[in-house]
Amino acid sequence: MINETVLKEVLVSQKKVFLNKKDLFQREILENFYEKYNKQKEILIITGIRRAGKSSLMKLIWDDFKSKQLLNDDQLLYFNFEDERLVGFDRKDFDKLLEAYYQLNSPADGKKIFLFLDEVQNIKYWEKWLNRLYEEGKYKIFATGSNATLLSSEMSSALTGRNIPVSLFPLSFYEYYAYFKNKPLDAKSIYDLDQKADIKKALAEYVKLGGMPEYLKTESAELIQEYFRDILSRDIVNRYNIKYKQGLKELAHLLLSNIGQIYSLKNLSKTIEIKNIGTIKNYLQYLENSFLFFKAPLFSYSYKKQIYNPDKIYAIDVAFFHNIAFKISDNAGPVYENIVFLRLIRNMDNEVFYYKTKENFEIDFAVKRKNKVLSLIQVCYQLNNAKIIEREERALAAGMEDLGLKEGFIINEDIEKAEKIGDKKINYIPLWKWLLMKE
Repeated sequence: MINETVLKEVLVSQKKVFLNKKDLFQREILENFYEKYNKQKEILIITGIRRAGKSSLMKLIWDDFKSKQLLNDDQLLYFNFEDERLVGFDRKDFDKLLEAYYQLNSPADGKKIFLFLDEVQNIKYWEKWLNRLYEEGKYKIFATGSNATLLSSEMSSALTGRNIPVSLFPLSFYEYYAYFKNKPLDAKSIYDLDQKADIKKALAEYVKLGGMPEYLKTESAELIQEYFRDILSRDIVNRYNIKYKQGLKELAHLLLSNIGQIYSLKNLSKTIEIKNIGTIKNYLQYLENSFLFFKAPLFSYSYKKQIYNPDKIYAIDVAFFHNIAFKISDNAGPVYENIVFLRLIRNMDNEVFYYKTKENFEIDFAVKRKNKVLSLIQVCYQLNNAKIIEREERALAAGMEDLGLKEGFIINEDIEKAEKIGDKKINYIPLWKWLLMKE
């Protein structure tokens, strides 16, 4: 239980900090956001890795709604459940929180109250509380969480059909260039020769830095390492009561050092000396739940083949690869591939796989929507010799033949052209241009 005075102090101080957030840059997710969600009654749940900017996004959402609906700050309840002053907060304190809010504020009768709740999943039975508020109909509710289970197995049926999930990623290249670097972009920008050199320079920076907002301001390796430790400790070790912490840490380091690679549970077990395959499988799931890693399974029309074949692994942001992974070279190939993967999964309609042709050629990505493969994509940093070009084109052509596609794509450093192989078309697209193109 939390003392009422402490609760009020936390409410006041947190709201003050929230309202004083300045110099925030836009996010792509906010495009037409008000139009999409203004009339929605459902609870909007924003998930993503720690430090991706979820709290800042909520402030931008509040500013947008406030300006368009002429709201006042008495209609705002912001609360971050990770505040250390809230140790001991339990389900009985939820009602005390609302009572404290009404004692401190004077919202006009009949006006909506906007609730912005950070890391709400930290408190047991949070979903039952939100369900009750939803039923009352006088609250507009936004909640954030740093664990994917917020929207899956751990969510009770209380919120089924009453929530809208939204995923927030670190900055995309578009956001990095347009908002963080403050370089306006429009539909013509990718064709502007004067702007092309500047965009390519920015991409070279982005490939080295990634998109974690605060890290971009400091470029401090210690900050990324702190994020990494924090995720392992707070989102995995503490949450799942992990006893073999060193094994978890070694697994995370191994995966970061091998982004874009196919892994098997057996090989991972041998490398980090955890004999129990079930433990490895659980650790992988926890790392995914924390949004530190994503997997791309093998594409097959046979579900059995998908689940029994090894996956490829990708990191949430290349900053973790550059500052934590063990590297023996500065090969940009895995980084390019990771960046392409992240761009693909930002679209929640996409299902992203890798593919192996009947001849066993590997293709980096097969993108599926609504039970149909729409495109095959190879990622190759440099196409600087004929053997590499022949290998990439041969694999794509074979994959297109297998799946009945007419076009394939090779995303690379700087080549832009189209090649015909029989009745198949292969489009070469520079990464900088592909990242700025609208789907």
